[in-house]
Amino acid sequence: MKKLTRSEWEIMDILWSADRPLSRSEILEHPGERGWKDSSLHILINSMLEKGAIQVAGYQKTGSHYGRTFAPTFTQSQYAVSQLRSMGIGGKGKKQVVKNFFSDLLDGLSLDEDTLEELEQMLKEKRGQGK
Repeated sequence: MKKLTRSEWEIMDILWSADRPLSRSEILEHPGERGWKDSSLHILINSMLEKGAIQVAGYQKTGSHYGRTFAPTFTQSQYAVSQLRSMGIGGKGKKQVVKNFFSDLLDGLSLDEDTLEELEQMLKEKRGQGK
């Protein structure tokens, strides 16, 4: 996956939080202090289509015209993992980097007991795959 710009990431965040594909006008109307102009959003959407970050999910009537709707092609966590891999995290000889990453990540989060147990179960399952 190609790296997203800050503005592209903000659009992806809107799409990820939506429960359905969104049109350009719906993205523009989304609350926030982004202040994109229609022409800027058009350029960003085309860039994201070229990068494969979003796809045309269908068409929706807006006023007297039909407009495309867009949906992400990957989840937020899939994107994060791809960026970590592109930085070499998880590669051979990177055990300490992985340990430090998870340590820093866990230090920065407030996790309840249920979530910690789920993570522990995931690690147990991962260990079982290696046998």
